[in-house]
Amino acid sequence: METKEEERKWHLVHNDNGEWISDENVVFLTKVEARSLQIKARLSRMKISIQHGYDGELWCYKHEMELLLKK
Repeated sequence: METKEEERKWHLVHNDNGEWISDENVVFLTKVEARSLQIKARLSRMKISIQHGYDGELWCYKHEMELLLKK
């Protein structure tokens, strides 16, 4: 059985496909950041999937953002 402190380490976000993802693998974005990343992805001919959280939060997968920013 996990202690409360161990339990708090697990934070999950729900993606647009209904899957649960660990928040360690995502980057939360403002609307301006999300739009900027979408433009950069389009210009680089790459794909970035901006996801929508329950509270209107926007986020993307960390690995996609890292690949995009390396270009």
